[in-house]
Amino acid sequence: MFKPIRPKRVTHEIVGQIQELMGSGALKPGSRLPPEREMAQQLGVSRPTLREAMGVLEHLGLVRSIQGDGTYVMNAAERSLRDPLQELILASEKRMVELAEFRTEVESWAVTLAAKRIEPQELELLKEILEEMRLGLEQGKPVHHLDADFHLSLAKATHNGIYYHVANTIFYLFAEVTRISHERIFRSQRDQLQLLEEHTAIYKAVEQGRGEEAGRLMRAHLTRTEEWFKSTYGEAAGRRRDEKEKSF
Repeated sequence: MFKPIRPKRVTHEIVGQIQELMGSGALKPGSRLPPEREMAQQLGVSRPTLREAMGVLEHLGLVRSIQGDGTYVMNAAERSLRDPLQELILASEKRMVELAEFRTEVESWAVTLAAKRIEPQELELLKEILEEMRLGLEQGKPVHHLDADFHLSLAKATHNGIYYHVANTIFYLFAEVTRISHERIFRSQRDQLQLLEEHTAIYKAVEQGRGEEAGRLMRAHLTRTEEWFKSTYGEAAGRRRDEKEKSF
């Protein structure tokens, strides 16, 4: 059922393959995934890498792990009922602005922590993601999912369990902000390459343990997206208010 993963493709490839199997009906709601060891062998990845992908899928509401039993595919209808936060934020322009604002502040703080605590294997994962982004851009492929993976991997590298849980829980919301920014703000090849350069600069600061610089670079990186949300949605809200006032 599963296909081996090429060495350079990590968490996002596992997540993508499982999502594809769910979409095609090969993995039906309620079905149990194979045991971890067997699944890792089929995919050709390490068990820690598989666990990380399962964590992303679980917090996206796509699977559910039951201690001592196994991991099960979730039903889409159940996910929508379980996810009022998504409905609250994604349906409101004001809340999307607040989400972008929140993300800038919390990730600028978190990366300073990651620079102090990151482990060698976590640095290697970030490096792999950056290489995948570079290859994707060369091939003209969307890389917003890799952008999101980079930020989530930094959250894990803080080794702050509470923050990582919060970041992982709302990962899909941050990923949506990232997708919108790639599709509406940074659309040209030049813009995309600049984003890659910004990610690389953040990586180098973290690699060298320069927390304050990493925080400054992260703030500059995310502020452009935050300002776009404020400008775009703020102007839209202003136009609606003006139109409403004119109608009276």
